[in-house]
Amino acid sequence: MLIPEFSENKDRSMLLYFNAEGADINKMYDELERTYVCFETMNKVLRDGKPYVVLEIKDEE
Repeated sequence: MLIPEFSENKDRSMLLYFNAEGADINKMYDELERTYVCFETMNKVLRDGKPYVVLEIKDEE
């Protein structure tokens, strides 16, 4: 199970950042899809020069 390195709260969602440095991104995507079934979007981003896979989880209000 992958654990997020950090998270960021937005008005209506939460972003979970998973370190993707040196990782097989396709395997990460597959594992994250199985583990975090409630995510809205999944993207690869660079933040502070490091690659991350970011999941956005919408608030269920």
